Amino acid sequence: MKSEVLHSVGTFEVVVTDEMTARLEGLVHHPVYSTFWLAYHAECAARKAIVPYFDEDDDAVGSSIEIKHLAMAPVGAKVVIEARVAAMNGKRIECEITAKWGETIIARGTQSQYVMSKQALGVKLQALGNKL
Repeated sequence: MKSEVLHSVGTFEVVVTDEMTARLEGLVHHPVYSTFWLAYHAECAARKAIVPYFDEDDDAVGSSIEIKHLAMAPVGAKVVIEARVAAMNGKRIECEITAKWGETIIARGTQSQYVMSKQALGVKLQALGNKL
């Protein structure tokens, strides 16, 4: 991982669809952008922030996410999620997440990823497969 990753930014833009509304077990509870989809899109933004700084054999896996949903966004809203690399501690990278609908901040949080070689990840995945 290149050290220039510190303070890099990844952005993910999405227009909220019916599929992304707050639903549990198939039932729509609220016709607004769900925390589930927000967390998924935050993961996408964080990945975009670090991939350009991978060395040839690097990969990463998510290790934690914390999202505080502060405001609602309706179906049709264009949401922009920004992930800024705030810290790099060895192989652990932490991103600060901000999600906005226009000028309204709808969420803040953090997302962490652990960088490892593609080979090491492959070994771990194979070990999982052997447990089935």
